[in-house]
Amino acid sequence: MFNLFRNRRLERNLRVEESEERFRKQLDETPLEKKDIPAMIIAAFLVLLPAVLVTFGLIVLLMYLFFFH
Repeated sequence: MFNLFRNRRLERNLRVEESEERFRKQLDETPLEKKDIPAMIIAAFLVLLPAVLVTFGLIVLLMYLFFFH
């Protein structure tokens, strides 16, 4: 029974490696366009900035509660 699950897991991992290989090959064949890098930078800011602001806000709130309240 254990061997059956192990074989399925192994097959699934092999398929993942094949799909990653195909993805990397396709990525190498199609170069980035002129505006792709600025778009990626803007997307990173849009994703990371809210998380950083919330974390900073929580730290400031905790400092206020411990020291000024």
